[in-house]
Amino acid sequence: MDILKSVLVSAIVAGVVVGGYSLVSPKAAPMFGALSGPDIPSLYLKWGGGNGVRVIPTGRALATATTTVCAIQSPNATSTLRWAGVKFDVSSTTASTITLAKSATAFATTTQIGETVAVAANAQAFVLATSTAAQVIAQTTVFAPSQWFVVSMTGGTGTFSPTGACQATFEEFPTI
Repeated sequence: MDILKSVLVSAIVAGVVVGGYSLVSPKAAPMFGALSGPDIPSLYLKWGGGNGVRVIPTGRALATATTTVCAIQSPNATSTLRWAGVKFDVSSTTASTITLAKSATAFATTTQIGETVAVAANAQAFVLATSTAAQVIAQTTVFAPSQWFVVSMTGGTGTFSPTGACQATFEEFPTI
């Protein structure tokens, strides 16, 4: 009987120790894997872990009373402009020429991306820049850290008063 009592007491003590530990041990916070709607709250998407590719989409409304109607800064790493565009719901009260470019500042069109586009007064328009041809990619769509994608309007008289939006999507090179 003494052996049976010893085994029984040992089993009870082991049960109390294991049960007590499970009550006080740290627990991981629950992780949920779904969003409650179609909006993604992150400023970028990333594939491939630590050295993966980041895609950074950005957009904003057009500015008025300036020749630089949109300026979007690239990531703080070397990146490729995958596509960028400007949508004019109403271009301006005067005919104008639209230039897409990259620059070290938000107020210059140092390196033009694609051709300039003429837009009539009070017209709707969409001007698009993409990285499709190898020559274009090598010369204009690779952005150094923190450069700017710039949309400028020139021509006509008076102030530019466009309504609409511009967007740019950058792909950041991984650091390996």
